[in-house]
Amino acid sequence: MTKRRIIAIAAGALLGLSTAATAQTYTIGANPQGSVFYAAAAAIAKVAVDKTGLQFRVAPYAGSSTYIPLVNKGELAFGMSNGAEYAFAHSGKELFDGRQHENLRSVLVTFALMNGFAVKKDSPMKTVADLKGKKVPVGYPSGRIFYYLQGASLAAAGLSEADLDGVPAPNFVEGIKAFMAGRTDAAYVPFNSGIGKQAMATIPGGWRYLSIGDAPDVDEKANGFLPTSRTIEVKPSPNATGVVDDPTRLLAIDVAMFANAQVPDDVVYKVVKTIFENKPDLTKALAAFARFDPKKMARPNPVPYHPGAIKAYQELGLWPPK
Repeated sequence: MTKRRIIAIAAGALLGLSTAATAQTYTIGANPQGSVFYAAAAAIAKVAVDKTGLQFRVAPYAGSSTYIPLVNKGELAFGMSNGAEYAFAHSGKELFDGRQHENLRSVLVTFALMNGFAVKKDSPMKTVADLKGKKVPVGYPSGRIFYYLQGASLAAAGLSEADLDGVPAPNFVEGIKAFMAGRTDAAYVPFNSGIGKQAMATIPGGWRYLSIGDAPDVDEKANGFLPTSRTIEVKPSPNATGVVDDPTRLLAIDVAMFANAQVPDDVVYKVVKTIFENKPDLTKALAAFARFDPKKMARPNPVPYHPGAIKAYQELGLWPPK
């Protein structure tokens, strides 16, 4: 085996690639099977394989704190998380305090995940600002991203955790259970989640979301607490559990794809162009892609974009991100 061949194999291994002569496989790290991040990665992998001739596979991990470092090291080529998690990793702050992951690069965003505070349907509270002094689950040491999601919703409404009568909860699910049991006045509920629907069926009269409000600086405040977060207006519909007021403004954060900086430019370029051009196929693979807007694939992120992605967005007229 030549020295050049050995170097090529080593470089491939560092980027999560198969070294088989017939194909190179680019691995996408994601949360466990059953999670929205795994499902989104699987949809992207399927469409990319079908349309590009390149090979992709999804590798599930217990959590983003496991696979984001592997992407940074080059042991995985790509990863799927929300935009804030890999931004924290890149900067070495918050969830990744003191551990900078400088080899991460942004690639694309897909659809938004939404969250908000729920109260009983007959509660006099109307907006998140009304939670001041109320009993609300806090902490979430075993599901720390929800500390930041909840904190961003509070920040957007001009509050912080210190303004609440906090009730410690290990994770958001236990927080919702405390709300169901009447131990808190509110809970933080992911949009259309199974536990949210369970709470709706359990709580007499049901529950509804509090709107964050429409002050002109709500997005700036939310993003200041949680990078890449923003607010979205949601209208009542049979498919919007807990949305009663028209409209209701919830916190949103995107399911995003990122890569190791050394993934070849042409590979990232092909991924971006393929995802932009094939929304119908993505939606067939995962219904949540119906909310995907290809014209908004490039959103601002503190993490620099991969050169291959930049080239694609320039050709598509989507650069710079807005």
